Amino acid sequence: MYSPFDILEFGPIVFVLFAPLVYALARARNATRDDFIFNSGRTGLLATIAGIVCGNIGAGTFVALLLFSDASPILGVSLACAYALGLVICGAIAPVVHRQSSQYGVHGLVDLIVAAHRVRHPLAVWIPIAFVFLLRTAVQLLALAAILATILPVSNLAALVLASAFTGIYTAIGGYRVATETDIFQAIVILVGIGVLTLTNAGGMPHIENMFDLGPYKLPLLVGVWLFIPVSAVLAIDNWQRMATARAPAVARRAFLLAAPLCLFCYLSIVWLGLKGHAGEEVLTVLRATMPAQWAWLADVMLIAVLMSTMDTFVMPLITSLERTRYTLRQLQLMVLMLFSVLAIAAYAMGPLLNSIIAAFSSLVVFLPAVLAALLTRNPRAGSAVLSLNLGVAVSLVLVGIDLNYAAFAGFGVAALTYGLGWGLASRSRRSGQPLRNSQ
Repeated sequence: MYSPFDILEFGPIVFVLFAPLVYALARARNATRDDFIFNSGRTGLLATIAGIVCGNIGAGTFVALLLFSDASPILGVSLACAYALGLVICGAIAPVVHRQSSQYGVHGLVDLIVAAHRVRHPLAVWIPIAFVFLLRTAVQLLALAAILATILPVSNLAALVLASAFTGIYTAIGGYRVATETDIFQAIVILVGIGVLTLTNAGGMPHIENMFDLGPYKLPLLVGVWLFIPVSAVLAIDNWQRMATARAPAVARRAFLLAAPLCLFCYLSIVWLGLKGHAGEEVLTVLRATMPAQWAWLADVMLIAVLMSTMDTFVMPLITSLERTRYTLRQLQLMVLMLFSVLAIAAYAMGPLLNSIIAAFSSLVVFLPAVLAALLTRNPRAGSAVLSLNLGVAVSLVLVGIDLNYAAFAGFGVAALTYGLGWGLASRSRRSGQPLRNSQ
């Protein structure tokens, strides 16, 4: 049995936990406010690729791919391919996003919607988007706490506090610049870990009776995977920020196109484990059991890197929305710590992990109407964006608890309908008021 007190195995775990903090302390000395918020818009190709790998392979990825692959081969494979397709789409639209963000003078998804729609109260847009991504971050935090509770002699609550502190402190010190730079080391750990996992489990074919069996799920869920999962990659605030803050539009495009096959390799490796029936236990247990005996510690190290790298690049794009405020660097750092404290409380109260993952991904598609309007229309409506985002998120979250097969469809339908009605009513009101203004 793995012993965390074996220094040869416990050493790498200590290193991967503390290395980002040490690096943040070294790099933060001369950092500016712009460095902290969006790396001053100069993230290079390697850091962008690493960030894409880290940001798109999280706890939810492992859990969803393992469980769905075990329940339905076609669903697991479709999910993996749809994830990767979303990154290819990001590569295709990255130059447009980069240019549009520069045009509005913003660096994040929330700010683009606010600026394009001329929303007077940015919190009305920030809250629904932040809720979805803080939910996803809380899933990562809960998973990291579970790992620490397994390898350290501490209670579950103490492990949750430690998990929040390990990630929150280095993120608060170094901000987005350190988050992007530490992703390079963390991405290497992830790719090496999954590479070893793949080589170890490459032999033997899984027993599949019917490749197209949907198991306990229904056809609408499979259709939703292909329709909405690629879109969710585009609408993820971390991916959006990578497109907007890369050194140049071409850098953003190349990074996503190069990262897509790397991520697809990782996704299909996880699906392979699920198809072999390794989905009945906790993810950490599965990875330890499927690693070579002498490399069991690599499962811990890999998952810690996965979780820490995902959390920092989920939280920082939410702070980017404060770029045009007068908050100082120290105040922004304090806000990051406050967000991680809120996340710890949310994670402690969180329900079933799979439902939380599905809820977060189902809610992403409700951003689409407001984002498309910001990118494609000349006169988007502020009220339409606010209502669309808030009602869409609420409906998708409620539907996850009722019938997850239709949650994404319902949330997107309500968001699109609400935006369309709001835009139509605003346009009609404007046209009917025009003669009155002309007659004065």
